[in-house]
Amino acid sequence: MDFQSAANSVLTACLTPGAHFNLILVNDSVNPGIGEILWVTGRVLDSTGAPVRGAAVEIWQADNNGAYIHTASPIANRDSNFQGYGRFETASDGRYLFRTVRPGIYPGRTRHIHYQIKTPGRGELVTQLHFEGEALNANDGVLNGVRDAAQRASILKPIESVSGSAIGEKRVEFDIVMGFTPEDEPAGNLPVVSARSGVVNAASFEAGVTPGAWITIHGHRLSSATRTWNTSDFSGGRLPTALDGASVTINGRAAAVYYVSPTQINVQAPADTLTGTVQVVVRNANGTSAATPVDLRPALPGFFRLAHQYVMATGPNGEYIAPEGLVDGLTTASAKPLSTVTLWGTGFGPTSPSIEPGEVVNTGAPLLHPVTLRIGQHAAQVVYAGLTAAGLYQINAVIPDLDSGDYPVIAEVAGVRSSAAARLRIRR
Repeated sequence: MDFQSAANSVLTACLTPGAHFNLILVNDSVNPGIGEILWVTGRVLDSTGAPVRGAAVEIWQADNNGAYIHTASPIANRDSNFQGYGRFETASDGRYLFRTVRPGIYPGRTRHIHYQIKTPGRGELVTQLHFEGEALNANDGVLNGVRDAAQRASILKPIESVSGSAIGEKRVEFDIVMGFTPEDEPAGNLPVVSARSGVVNAASFEAGVTPGAWITIHGHRLSSATRTWNTSDFSGGRLPTALDGASVTINGRAAAVYYVSPTQINVQAPADTLTGTVQVVVRNANGTSAATPVDLRPALPGFFRLAHQYVMATGPNGEYIAPEGLVDGLTTASAKPLSTVTLWGTGFGPTSPSIEPGEVVNTGAPLLHPVTLRIGQHAAQVVYAGLTAAGLYQINAVIPDLDSGDYPVIAEVAGVRSSAAARLRIRR
């Protein structure tokens, strides 16, 4: 969704009792708060990537001087025209929007905005938004306390200029995914699979397992080592089923292991004809985890993401399809209307001819069931859909004749749709 569409959603949200999205104006004052105007927008999503309606998003922050509206604030020269607090209730698209100022420097901290999100039936989440390029980020105790690279990237966002703004307004996009709050490490020395979103599709992070798909297992003490497989781990055309003693079984069948670490293991689910609940078990030198029940489905399609929810896709010259400069060291470019791009995912189901999970893939195999693809509200022509490497599927598709912008990408196979969290950047 572009910035103008996000702004239009304010009209709906402002009709909701208790909504207050403009922190720059206090009540009906004609004097606005001082500082660089910053629009903060994003979506509240569940763990499948679906938008959450009725989520109450609350923020609070320091003003341009670094002062909070609090008697204990060490900075006393507070801007009396700055609200310092906002509340927004999401509509069906899950989107929220605040008009505020770029936070000032609070003693001992880098610039940040506090969030509390309360969602119906999903509990609440307290987090903070930080900004890329801030000099104090390197020494901030809260930000540096987030050791996991993916989690750190999820709360550290770039500030961008608002196109066409005559007063130099800025904006930042911050999507909030409920259901991935880190857990305290349990006592003992056995491997433990996380009780919250512990076994998910490795591309979409949707809970569940599909035969032949790559899945991610989150937990504690899963492995004493951190590494991916290498050529010496392969034998007889088969993928390894253990790395440094760490292994996984799904419904009693060994999974191929690609990556191990103390908190995460990535495996390819083994072949299975069963549907319904199966048990996932992790083993290592310290022992065996408790069995974790997981839903086994014939298909659970998902697209891998490059960064910031942009789908992993490549163009005709091997460039990554994403906003220019999105990832340091990678050549990225927007997709052109009517060009053919390749999208990469997992969990799209069986192929014809069949390729057994756990085997090294030496040749591609088309999908058994046809795939439909939508980019935005438009159907995209699928030129090819099939398995390219172990657990890795490629979808070659022609971009519809669309205007420039970001568009959600949704695939459907065997009656199952991928989540709407993945986006594609198009530029005419």
